[in-house]
Amino acid sequence: MQVDPKIIKFIKKHHVLTLSVILPDNTPWACNAFYVFDEQPMHLYFLSELKTQHAKAMLIQPQVAGTISVTPKTIAQIQGIQFQAKATQLQNEQAKQAYGQYYRAFPFARVIKAPIWELELQSIKMTNNLLGFANKTYWIKQQNT
Repeated sequence: MQVDPKIIKFIKKHHVLTLSVILPDNTPWACNAFYVFDEQPMHLYFLSELKTQHAKAMLIQPQVAGTISVTPKTIAQIQGIQFQAKATQLQNEQAKQAYGQYYRAFPFARVIKAPIWELELQSIKMTNNLLGFANKTYWIKQQNT
């Protein structure tokens, strides 16, 4: 399934996501993170130290969910995406490439010595009330056959 350009434009326009994970004791946990978007593979990259609750959780259970949204004053202005993704702590050449993209977007982050993570987007639901009340656009990653 092709990605609707409205989804791409929205993800590129923003830079903070909310990430939801399940902790080892089966309780939910959420955090916010600055991200960069790699459009071609539909990946989001962010930094997180291994000592954080969400990093510990992603190492055990890599299936995560999240949102990217705006904070409108009226219901007619609601825009955002909900996503499901697979989280991976990047290593070696993959990490080097992702750090390069991240540091171009957020030069201040060079002082943060944290692992870089990839969210391989699996599905997206975009709500955009600017296009009509409860307007929804969907994308699901095609599985390799």
